[in-house]
Amino acid sequence: MKSGVSGWVLAVGFALGLAPKAARADVTHVVGKGHTVEAIAHRYHVPVKAILDANHLKANTPLKIGETLTIPGVTASKSDATGNAKGAKTAGANGAGAHGKSGSSSKEAAKPVVYAMRPKTPGIVHATRLATSESFSIKIADKKTKVAPNALKSFERMMRSSGNLSHPIEPRLVALVGVVSNHFGSRPLQIISGFRPYAPTQHTSHSNHNIGHAIDFRIVGVPNEVVRDYCRTLRNVGVGYYPNSTFVHLDVRETSTFWIDFSKPGETPRYNSPNVDADKGTSDVAEDAHGMESTPMPPATPTAPPDLPAPNEENDAAGDLLNSAAAGTTTLPAEAPDSGAAPPSN
Repeated sequence: MKSGVSGWVLAVGFALGLAPKAARADVTHVVGKGHTVEAIAHRYHVPVKAILDANHLKANTPLKIGETLTIPGVTASKSDATGNAKGAKTAGANGAGAHGKSGSSSKEAAKPVVYAMRPKTPGIVHATRLATSESFSIKIADKKTKVAPNALKSFERMMRSSGNLSHPIEPRLVALVGVVSNHFGSRPLQIISGFRPYAPTQHTSHSNHNIGHAIDFRIVGVPNEVVRDYCRTLRNVGVGYYPNSTFVHLDVRETSTFWIDFSKPGETPRYNSPNVDADKGTSDVAEDAHGMESTPMPPATPTAPPDLPAPNEENDAAGDLLNSAAAGTTTLPAEAPDSGAAPPSN
């Protein structure tokens, strides 16, 4: 190969699937909170049985946080893309070849991508309702650190059902969306689904979507896995992750819970464990609101680690409100605006 071809070009070749079969090797994966064998297998595109056999595990063996698993037959570039340290080193070595440039390229490949950053517009949510392509910029708090009535009305409109039915949105959910927006630097949100009236065909007898307590969304330029993991740090919330779909589910409730649904849109839910307190399945979301084909996820842009202020250093009106929402409490307005829509009877 000519000297003009550098190591990173080879790395691109691996990422595009052009590497020879000899590049497939075993890599390691460190088990984190909420990881399951099924989720790990989906992440690396290997069979569940292959992971079980490689690690001498039985099908129902629970995984321990911090445990190291061998993932057999993974292309080096895939492990590198997931941030696996051993995979990054393997990709760096393959990329260097005979050019002797493995030092800088492998270090660059090993740098973590940081998505958290100082908000550009603190306390203001920028969002697009995918079903109608409407754009919203909503200021969450008023000067008294309460969820502003105008914000509640704007969220009610933004999160109306596909049939244009609306319902008051829980103020704490509005505040939490502001928390998430602030954490990811005021990046635009894409709203997949909000309020949905009760339907006999929904997969749960009661859904927080039915009462304005839930939202399905994604953030432009941020992987759903990153959004999921941050939402799980919030208190008294339900977080749903759908590896084969396009959004993260967030709702407010009395006790936090988390679930994974491996189904695709239109399929019966396939949860990661039995009796999970899941809110609903992906097939409950109207196909016209999904935006899976028409609105692909934009590529992520790496950012440098920000100099984020501690929560008690927030000095704007929205700061105290959003901090209390993240902690599980919210200062609510004296009276939420009435949309005239009664809650559905389940």
